[in-house]
Amino acid sequence: MLIDELIERLDSPDEEIRRQVIEGLLDIAFEPGILPLLKKAMGDISWRVRKDAVNAALSFQRNAAAVSSIASLMIDVLHSEDNVGLRNSAVECLTRLGRDAVPCLIQNLNDRDHDVRKFITDVLGDIGGDIGPAPAGCKRGTNKDDDTAGIIADAMITATQDTDENVRLSAIEGLGKIGNYKAVQLLLDILEKGDMALKFTTLEALGNIGMPIPMSGVYNALKERLLKRAAYDLIGKVGGIEAVPYLIDGLKENSQSTREAAIVAIKRLAASLLISNFKSQISILSSPVIEKIAASLESHDLNVRKGAVFILGLTGKIEAVRPLIRYLRFDETAGEAKKALIKLGDEGLDTIIDDYPLQEEKVRALLCDILGEIGNRKAENILVLAIKDDYGHVRSSAAAALGKIDPEKAAIEIICLLQDEFDDVRNAAVDALCLLARGSYKAILSRVLPLLSADNPYVREKAIIVLGRIGGIEDVESIRLAVKDDSSLVRKAAVHALGERGEGRYVQDIILALADEDREVRLAAARVLGGIRSKEAAEPLLLLLSDENIWVKAAAVESLGKIGGESVLKAIEGLMDDENGMVVCAALEAMAKIAAEGRQNIEEIKPWVVKCLSHDDTEVVKVAAQILGRLDKKGSATEILSLLEHTDWDVRAQVVDILSDIKDNFIRNCLETHLKVETDDLVKQKIAEALKDR
Repeated sequence: MLIDELIERLDSPDEEIRRQVIEGLLDIAFEPGILPLLKKAMGDISWRVRKDAVNAALSFQRNAAAVSSIASLMIDVLHSEDNVGLRNSAVECLTRLGRDAVPCLIQNLNDRDHDVRKFITDVLGDIGGDIGPAPAGCKRGTNKDDDTAGIIADAMITATQDTDENVRLSAIEGLGKIGNYKAVQLLLDILEKGDMALKFTTLEALGNIGMPIPMSGVYNALKERLLKRAAYDLIGKVGGIEAVPYLIDGLKENSQSTREAAIVAIKRLAASLLISNFKSQISILSSPVIEKIAASLESHDLNVRKGAVFILGLTGKIEAVRPLIRYLRFDETAGEAKKALIKLGDEGLDTIIDDYPLQEEKVRALLCDILGEIGNRKAENILVLAIKDDYGHVRSSAAAALGKIDPEKAAIEIICLLQDEFDDVRNAAVDALCLLARGSYKAILSRVLPLLSADNPYVREKAIIVLGRIGGIEDVESIRLAVKDDSSLVRKAAVHALGERGEGRYVQDIILALADEDREVRLAAARVLGGIRSKEAAEPLLLLLSDENIWVKAAAVESLGKIGGESVLKAIEGLMDDENGMVVCAALEAMAKIAAEGRQNIEEIKPWVVKCLSHDDTEVVKVAAQILGRLDKKGSATEILSLLEHTDWDVRAQVVDILSDIKDNFIRNCLETHLKVETDDLVKQKIAEALKDR
C-alpha cells in the first residue's frame, strides 16, 4: 500500500485501524516516506497508537540511515509546542534509541529554541545514566559505552554554560545521572559560585554521582538555609567521619524537613562508619532534641522513621524508650525499634517492665525477645508471667527469653509448655530446652527422659526431638525404642532424631521404619536415609518404589538419587513412564544427580530426558529441559529449541533462559526468528534481553 494511502488510513476514527497501519510497518524495509506517517501517528489522540508508533520507529534501529533520519525527525518534532503527546513521543523515542541518537542530539544542542535544548539535555542525561559513568583515565574508543558516556559528559559540561537557566539545571542534573568523574570539579565550582537554584541542583547531582569529593564546599552550603536539606543528603552519601558533627548539628534544626534530612543522612552514613563515631555525640543530645527526633517517627517517609529509630537507640536516654516501644507495632519499623531497644539495654528496662502489661499481644512478644537479649534477671518475674499469656507466640517468646536469663527456673516453666495447645509454642519450648542444655546437659536430660512415658503423644514427640538435638550418647537407646512407639508422631520424631546423629550404625533402625503403617513415618524414613547416603539402604528404598503413596514414592526416588549406583539407575529409568508427573520429575532429578557424579552416565540418561520433553505434564517438560541445560547445554540445544513452540509460555520462557547462555550464531538466529512470532510479553522481553547480551 502506498504511503499516502497509509497516512490517509491514519485519519480513521477506528483506533484499531490506525494501530494496524503502524503495526504493518514492522514487516517492511525503511524508506524516507515512512517518516511523515510516523510523525502523524506519534501525534495521535490515542496513547496506544502513539506507543505503537514509537515501537515501529525503534524497529528500524539496525539501519544506520534510518536511525539518523528518525532521530532528525524527532528533534524537529520537539518544536511542536501545540501537541504535547507528539512531543512526549519524540522524547521517548530519542531516549530509547540510546547511544544511536547521541550524535544527532549533540549536533542540535545549540538549537535556537531553549525548550528544545532543555529536552535534548534531559534525553542525553537519561541515555548517559543508562550507559553509566566513563571511568577515570579511560582511553577513548576502547569501549563503546565508555566512549559514548564521555562524549555525552563533554556535551553536558558545555551545556552548563547555556544562556537559559532551565537548560543549565538540566545539564547539571544529567551530569549527576551519568556520574562522570570529569564533572565533579565543574560541579564543585558551581557549588561555590552559582546561584541558589544551580547550587541546589548541583548538590543533588553530586549526591547521585556518589563518589568521594572535597567536602569544604558542601559544608559551606550548610550556611544557606535553603541548601541545608540537599547538603545533608549529600553528606550522608559521600561524607566521612569528619561529617558527623555537622549531621549532629542538623538534628537540632527547627525546620522539620532539614532535621529529617540529617536523620536519614546519619542512618546512611552509619552503614560505613563505626557506631561509636556517632554514639558519643548522640548520647549528649538534650531532651528537647530527642523529643523532636521522636516526632519524626510520624513521618510518611520510611527512611526517616528508620533513621529516627536508629538514632533514638543510640541516645542511651530513657526518653527514647516509650517512642520506640510504640513503633514495635508497625511491621516496617518493628525490626529497627527492637534493635534500638536492645542497644538501650538496662537504661530502658524499668520502662519496658512497667509498660509491658499495657501492650498489645504482638508488642508483648517482641518485648519478651528484647528482655531476653538484654539479659537482666530483673525481667524474670514479667517473663514467668508471660509464659502463661493467653497468646501462644507471647508464651513462646517468653520461654526463649527466660532460658537466656535464668536457666534453672526456665527449665521448670518451659517443660510445662511441651503440653501447650499450640504446636509453635511446643516447638519454641523445644528450642529453649536445647539452648539450656548447652550449659546444663545433665539437668535438662534428667527432666526430659521421664517425659518419654507421658500419656500425651505430643509430649513424647517433643521429648524425642530434644533428645535428638542435644546429642547425648546415653539417650540413643531411648530414641531407638521410640521408633516402635504407639504414636506415629513419636515414631516419625524418632526417625528424624536418629537421622540427626548422622551415623551409619542406626541405619537398620530407620530401614525398619520404611515398612511403617503410617505414610508420614515412611516418608520421614525415606528422606532421612537419603541424607545418610548409606549403600545398605538402597535395596529397601527400591522396594518403596511400589508404595501406594505418591509422596513416599517420590521421596524414595530422591534418596536413591543421592545414594546412586548402577542398579539404582536402572530402577529409576523404569519410572519414566509412571502415570504421576511428580514421580517422573523426581526420577529425572535423581538420574541427573547420579549422572553428575560421573560423566560416563550422561549419555546413558540423555535419551530418557529427551523423551520427557514431549511429556503431557508441563512440570515434567520443564524439569527435563532444566536437566539438559545443566548437564549438556550446548549438546542438547537442538532438542530444547523445539520447545520454543510449546503451548505453555513458562516452558518457552525457561527455554530462552537456557539458550541465552549459549553463544552461537545459529541459536541467535533462531531466537531472532521466534521473536517475530512470540505472543507472550514476558517471553519476548527475555528473548530481547538474550539478544542484547550477545
